Amino acid sequence: MLALTREIGQKILIGDDIVVTVLSVSPNGRVRLGIEAPRHVRIDRQEVLDRIRQSNMEAANAAPTTTVDAAAWALYGARRAKASPSKESTQNA
Repeated sequence: MLALTREIGQKILIGDDIVVTVLSVSPNGRVRLGIEAPRHVRIDRQEVLDRIRQSNMEAANAAPTTTVDAAAWALYGARRAKASPSKESTQNA
């Protein structure tokens, strides 16, 4: 890890196309950064990315909350087919 000391307005260059600028430092020590990067470069906060990954893992491991009743679904399809007019009956009318 490279540790740098910067002041407000100073920049850090990463490669040829990423610029990080120190925008402000609050009295409680919070640093506000501006990042200029090409659109294809993904920029995420670590805690947000960790939360998304955790949520995805929990969703993948969770048991499904609903199940599909195949017989009920088939009966529903049959009723819909019977209720809707066929092409032949609408053409002959």
